[in-house]
Amino acid sequence: MSSVAPEPDPYVILRGWLDGIYLRPDGQEVRGRAWDDDTRYRYGLLLAGIDAPAGWQQDWFTYIGDQVWHVQPLHVQDWASRLRNFDGSPIAAASRGRAVSAVRSFYRHCETDLGSAAWNLPPRRALAGPTPPAPRERLTGHQMDALRTAADRYCGPHAERARLAVYMTLAGLRPGQTITVLTEHIQRDNAAGPSWRLPAKNNSSSAVTITQLIPRPVVWALDDYLPVRTHKAPHSTATSGPLLVSRTGRGLDRVTLPRLLRDVATTHPDLQELAPALLPDVVAHSPSPFADERL
Repeated sequence: MSSVAPEPDPYVILRGWLDGIYLRPDGQEVRGRAWDDDTRYRYGLLLAGIDAPAGWQQDWFTYIGDQVWHVQPLHVQDWASRLRNFDGSPIAAASRGRAVSAVRSFYRHCETDLGSAAWNLPPRRALAGPTPPAPRERLTGHQMDALRTAADRYCGPHAERARLAVYMTLAGLRPGQTITVLTEHIQRDNAAGPSWRLPAKNNSSSAVTITQLIPRPVVWALDDYLPVRTHKAPHSTATSGPLLVSRTGRGLDRVTLPRLLRDVATTHPDLQELAPALLPDVVAHSPSPFADERL
Protein backbone atom coordinates (compact mmCIF):
# COMPACT_ATOMS: atom_id res chain seq x y z
CA MET A 1 0.00 0.00 0.00
CA SER A 2 1.56 3.28 -1.14
CA SER A 3 1.31 6.44 0.88
CA VAL A 4 1.05 9.97 -0.48
CA ALA A 5 3.90 12.25 0.56
CA PRO A 6 2.65 15.12 2.73
CA GLU A 7 2.57 18.52 1.12
CA PRO A 8 5.17 21.01 2.41
CA ASP A 9 4.25 23.57 5.04
CA PRO A 10 3.94 26.96 3.27
CA TYR A 11 4.63 28.82 6.53
CA VAL A 12 7.98 27.07 6.95
CA ILE A 13 8.92 27.81 3.35
CA LEU A 14 7.90 31.45 3.73
CA ARG A 15 9.93 31.98 6.90
CA GLY A 16 13.03 30.43 5.36
CA TRP A 17 12.60 32.57 2.24
CA LEU A 18 12.21 35.81 4.20
CA ASP A 19 15.08 34.89 6.54
CA GLY A 20 17.28 34.31 3.50
CA ILE A 21 18.22 30.75 4.50
CA TYR A 22 16.31 27.74 3.19
CA LEU A 23 16.80 24.07 2.28
CA ARG A 24 16.63 22.80 -1.27
CA PRO A 25 14.82 19.49 -1.93
CA ASP A 26 18.16 17.67 -1.80
CA GLY A 27 18.78 18.99 1.72
CA GLN A 28 21.38 21.58 0.72
CA GLU A 29 21.23 24.80 2.71
CA VAL A 30 21.06 27.90 0.56
CA ARG A 31 21.66 31.48 1.57
CA GLY A 32 19.25 33.47 -0.53
CA ARG A 33 18.18 37.07 -0.84
CA ALA A 34 18.67 39.46 2.08
CA TRP A 35 15.36 41.30 2.38
CA ASP A 36 15.06 44.79 3.79
CA ASP A 37 12.91 45.19 6.90
CA ASP A 38 10.01 46.86 5.08
CA THR A 39 9.71 44.13 2.45
CA ARG A 40 10.06 41.36 5.03
CA TYR A 41 7.24 42.86 7.11
CA ARG A 42 4.97 43.50 4.11
CA TYR A 43 5.44 40.04 2.58
CA GLY A 44 5.01 38.37 5.95
CA LEU A 45 1.80 40.29 6.62
CA LEU A 46 0.24 39.77 3.19
CA LEU A 47 1.21 36.13 2.77
CA ALA A 48 0.87 34.75 6.30
CA GLY A 49 -0.45 37.47 8.59
CA ILE A 50 2.86 37.70 10.45
CA ASP A 51 2.81 40.58 12.97
CA ALA A 52 -0.75 41.42 11.92
CA PRO A 53 -3.07 43.30 14.30
CA ALA A 54 -5.74 41.34 16.15
CA GLY A 55 -8.63 40.22 13.98
CA TRP A 56 -6.82 40.71 10.67
CA GLN A 57 -7.40 37.63 8.49
CA GLN A 58 -6.73 38.85 4.98
CA ASP A 59 -3.44 37.08 4.39
CA TRP A 60 -3.05 34.79 1.42
CA PHE A 61 -2.47 31.55 3.32
CA THR A 62 -5.65 32.03 5.38
CA TYR A 63 -7.64 32.73 2.23
CA ILE A 64 -6.29 29.88 0.09
CA GLY A 65 -6.16 27.26 2.89
CA ASP A 66 -5.71 23.67 1.67
CA GLN A 67 -5.51 24.86 -1.94
CA VAL A 68 -2.21 26.63 -1.39
CA TRP A 69 -0.37 24.22 -3.71
CA HIS A 70 -3.24 24.08 -6.20
CA VAL A 71 -3.64 27.78 -6.81
CA GLN A 72 -5.38 29.13 -9.90
CA PRO A 73 -5.32 32.70 -11.27
CA LEU A 74 -8.96 33.17 -10.24
CA HIS A 75 -7.98 32.53 -6.63
CA VAL A 76 -5.44 35.37 -6.70
CA GLN A 77 -7.86 37.71 -8.45
CA ASP A 78 -10.62 37.05 -5.92
CA TRP A 79 -8.28 37.44 -2.94
CA ALA A 80 -6.89 40.71 -4.25
CA SER A 81 -10.37 42.11 -4.86
CA ARG A 82 -11.32 41.43 -1.20
CA LEU A 83 -8.33 43.15 0.40
CA ARG A 84 -9.12 46.03 2.73
CA ASN A 85 -7.16 48.57 4.73
CA PHE A 86 -7.05 48.25 8.51
CA ASP A 87 -10.02 50.65 8.73
CA GLY A 88 -12.12 48.47 6.42
CA SER A 89 -11.88 50.63 3.30
CA PRO A 90 -10.82 49.05 -0.02
CA ILE A 91 -7.09 49.26 -0.65
CA ALA A 92 -5.76 51.44 -3.44
CA ALA A 93 -5.03 49.93 -6.84
CA ALA A 94 -1.27 50.33 -6.36
CA SER A 95 -1.42 48.49 -3.01
CA ARG A 96 -3.48 45.73 -4.58
CA GLY A 97 -0.81 45.35 -7.24
CA ARG A 98 1.93 45.06 -4.61
CA ALA A 99 -0.08 42.40 -2.78
CA VAL A 100 -0.38 40.35 -5.97
CA SER A 101 3.35 40.77 -6.54
CA ALA A 102 4.00 39.26 -3.10
CA VAL A 103 1.98 36.16 -4.02
CA ARG A 104 3.64 35.82 -7.42
CA SER A 105 7.10 36.23 -5.86
CA PHE A 106 6.40 33.49 -3.31
CA TYR A 107 5.36 30.99 -5.94
CA ARG A 108 8.27 31.97 -8.17
CA HIS A 109 10.57 31.19 -5.25
CA CYS A 110 8.94 27.79 -4.89
CA GLU A 111 9.40 27.12 -8.61
CA THR A 112 12.94 28.35 -9.16
CA ASP A 113 14.59 27.76 -5.78
CA LEU A 114 12.74 24.70 -4.49
CA GLY A 115 12.05 22.89 -7.75
CA SER A 116 8.27 22.86 -7.35
CA ALA A 117 5.89 22.51 -10.26
CA ALA A 118 5.28 25.67 -12.32
CA TRP A 119 2.01 27.50 -11.66
CA ASN A 120 2.38 29.84 -14.65
CA LEU A 121 0.57 32.70 -12.96
CA PRO A 122 -0.28 35.55 -15.33
CA PRO A 123 1.41 38.97 -15.01
CA ARG A 124 0.50 41.17 -12.07
CA ARG A 125 -1.65 43.47 -14.23
CA ALA A 126 -3.88 40.56 -15.26
CA LEU A 127 -4.34 39.44 -11.65
CA ALA A 128 -4.68 42.80 -9.88
CA GLY A 129 -6.24 44.86 -12.64
CA PRO A 130 -4.68 47.97 -14.16
CA THR A 131 -3.25 50.61 -11.85
CA PRO A 132 -4.67 54.00 -12.79
CA PRO A 133 -2.07 56.70 -13.37
CA ALA A 134 -1.40 59.03 -10.49
CA PRO A 135 -3.09 62.43 -10.78
CA ARG A 136 -0.88 64.78 -12.74
CA GLU A 137 0.62 67.52 -10.59
CA ARG A 138 -0.36 71.03 -11.64
CA LEU A 139 0.12 74.57 -10.43
CA THR A 140 -2.88 76.73 -9.62
CA GLY A 141 -3.75 79.80 -11.67
CA HIS A 142 -2.44 81.97 -8.82
CA GLN A 143 0.89 80.12 -8.82
CA MET A 144 1.23 80.42 -12.59
CA ASP A 145 0.60 84.17 -12.34
CA ALA A 146 3.18 84.37 -9.55
CA LEU A 147 5.74 82.58 -11.74
CA ARG A 148 5.03 85.01 -14.57
CA THR A 149 5.56 87.94 -12.20
CA ALA A 150 8.78 86.38 -10.91
CA ALA A 151 10.07 86.07 -14.48
CA ASP A 152 9.23 89.71 -15.20
CA ARG A 153 11.08 90.89 -12.09
CA TYR A 154 14.04 88.50 -12.28
CA CYS A 155 17.40 90.31 -12.12
CA GLY A 156 19.74 87.34 -11.98
CA PRO A 157 22.29 86.23 -14.59
CA HIS A 158 21.03 86.33 -18.19
CA ALA A 159 17.69 87.73 -17.07
CA GLU A 160 16.30 88.02 -20.62
CA ARG A 161 17.05 84.36 -21.32
CA ALA A 162 15.53 83.30 -17.99
CA ARG A 163 12.37 85.27 -18.68
CA LEU A 164 11.96 83.76 -22.16
CA ALA A 165 12.59 80.21 -20.90
CA VAL A 166 9.99 80.62 -18.16
CA TYR A 167 7.53 82.22 -20.57
CA MET A 168 7.95 79.34 -23.04
CA THR A 169 7.23 76.89 -20.23
CA LEU A 170 4.24 78.95 -19.07
CA ALA A 171 2.96 78.77 -22.65
CA GLY A 172 2.84 74.97 -22.38
CA LEU A 173 6.08 73.93 -24.06
CA ARG A 174 7.52 70.74 -22.61
CA PRO A 175 11.21 70.78 -21.52
CA GLY A 176 12.29 68.83 -24.61
CA GLN A 177 10.55 71.38 -26.81
CA THR A 178 11.85 74.44 -24.98
CA ILE A 179 15.52 73.51 -25.26
CA THR A 180 15.31 72.36 -28.90
CA VAL A 181 13.41 75.26 -30.47
CA LEU A 182 15.62 76.54 -33.30
CA THR A 183 16.08 80.18 -34.15
CA GLU A 184 15.54 79.48 -37.86
CA HIS A 185 12.11 78.04 -37.08
CA ILE A 186 10.83 81.42 -35.87
CA GLN A 187 8.84 83.15 -38.61
CA ARG A 188 8.01 86.83 -38.49
CA ASP A 189 6.39 87.39 -41.88
CA ASN A 190 3.20 85.38 -41.36
CA ALA A 191 -0.02 87.30 -41.96
CA ALA A 192 -1.47 85.94 -38.71
CA GLY A 193 1.51 87.09 -36.68
CA PRO A 194 4.85 85.68 -35.41
CA SER A 195 4.95 81.89 -35.27
CA TRP A 196 7.35 79.00 -34.77
CA ARG A 197 7.70 75.37 -35.66
CA LEU A 198 7.83 73.42 -32.45
CA PRO A 199 9.63 70.10 -31.96
CA ALA A 200 7.13 67.31 -31.30
CA LYS A 201 6.49 66.17 -27.74
CA ASN A 202 8.13 62.80 -28.42
CA ASN A 203 11.50 64.35 -27.47
CA SER A 204 12.83 63.91 -30.98
CA SER A 205 14.51 67.10 -32.16
CA SER A 206 14.12 65.99 -35.77
CA ALA A 207 10.34 65.69 -35.55
CA VAL A 208 8.65 69.04 -36.18
CA THR A 209 4.95 69.77 -35.86
CA ILE A 210 2.90 72.30 -37.78
CA THR A 211 3.63 75.98 -37.38
CA GLN A 212 2.01 77.54 -34.33
CA LEU A 213 1.39 81.15 -33.39
CA ILE A 214 3.54 82.51 -30.58
CA PRO A 215 1.54 83.97 -27.67
CA ARG A 216 1.90 87.75 -27.53
CA PRO A 217 3.74 87.85 -24.14
CA VAL A 218 6.25 85.28 -25.42
CA VAL A 219 6.88 87.50 -28.47
CA TRP A 220 7.73 90.39 -26.12
CA ALA A 221 10.11 88.18 -24.13
CA LEU A 222 11.63 86.90 -27.38
CA ASP A 223 12.25 90.45 -28.63
CA ASP A 224 14.02 91.32 -25.37
CA TYR A 225 16.21 88.22 -25.55
CA LEU A 226 17.36 88.04 -29.18
CA PRO A 227 19.57 91.18 -29.05
CA VAL A 228 21.53 89.72 -26.09
CA ARG A 229 21.53 86.07 -27.20
CA THR A 230 25.09 84.74 -26.75
CA HIS A 231 25.39 82.81 -30.01
CA LYS A 232 28.82 81.46 -30.96
CA ALA A 233 29.84 79.43 -33.99
CA PRO A 234 29.92 76.58 -34.69
CA HIS A 235 27.12 75.80 -32.22
CA SER A 236 24.89 78.74 -33.09
CA THR A 237 24.70 81.93 -35.13
CA ALA A 238 22.54 85.03 -35.06
CA THR A 239 19.96 83.33 -37.29
CA SER A 240 20.40 79.62 -36.59
CA GLY A 241 20.94 77.06 -33.88
CA PRO A 242 19.18 76.58 -30.54
CA LEU A 243 17.13 79.56 -29.44
CA LEU A 244 18.11 79.29 -25.77
CA VAL A 245 21.90 79.13 -25.53
CA SER A 246 24.56 79.23 -22.86
CA ARG A 247 27.46 81.70 -22.83
CA THR A 248 29.40 79.25 -25.03
CA GLY A 249 26.70 79.31 -27.71
CA ARG A 250 25.53 75.76 -27.00
CA GLY A 251 21.88 74.98 -26.39
CA LEU A 252 20.63 74.60 -22.82
CA ASP A 253 20.27 71.06 -21.53
CA ARG A 254 17.70 69.24 -19.39
CA VAL A 255 19.66 69.95 -16.22
CA THR A 256 20.06 73.68 -16.75
CA LEU A 257 16.40 74.38 -17.61
CA PRO A 258 14.88 73.12 -14.32
CA ARG A 259 17.60 74.90 -12.35
CA LEU A 260 16.87 78.15 -14.19
CA LEU A 261 13.14 77.76 -13.57
CA ARG A 262 13.71 77.18 -9.86
CA ASP A 263 16.06 80.17 -9.59
CA VAL A 264 13.30 82.39 -10.96
CA ALA A 265 10.55 80.83 -8.80
CA THR A 266 12.63 81.26 -5.64
CA THR A 267 12.44 85.06 -6.01
CA HIS A 268 8.66 85.11 -5.46
CA PRO A 269 7.44 84.74 -1.84
CA ASP A 270 4.41 82.69 -2.89
CA LEU A 271 6.61 80.15 -4.70
CA GLN A 272 9.57 79.81 -2.34
CA GLU A 273 8.18 76.70 -0.65
CA LEU A 274 7.64 74.72 -3.86
CA ALA A 275 10.54 76.21 -5.86
CA PRO A 276 13.26 73.69 -4.81
CA ALA A 277 11.34 70.79 -6.39
CA LEU A 278 9.56 72.62 -9.20
CA LEU A 279 9.74 70.86 -12.58
CA PRO A 280 9.20 72.34 -16.06
CA ASP A 281 6.77 69.51 -16.87
CA VAL A 282 4.52 70.56 -13.98
CA VAL A 283 4.42 74.14 -15.24
CA ALA A 284 3.84 73.06 -18.85
CA HIS A 285 0.87 70.89 -17.82
CA SER A 286 -0.75 73.68 -15.80
CA PRO A 287 -3.33 76.15 -17.19
CA SER A 288 -1.37 78.69 -19.20
CA PRO A 289 -1.80 82.38 -18.30
CA PHE A 290 -1.23 83.09 -22.00
CA ALA A 291 -4.15 80.99 -23.26
CA ASP A 292 -6.04 83.99 -24.61
CA GLU A 293 -3.10 86.27 -25.32
CA ARG A 294 -2.27 85.65 -28.97
CA LEU A 295 -1.67 88.05 -31.80
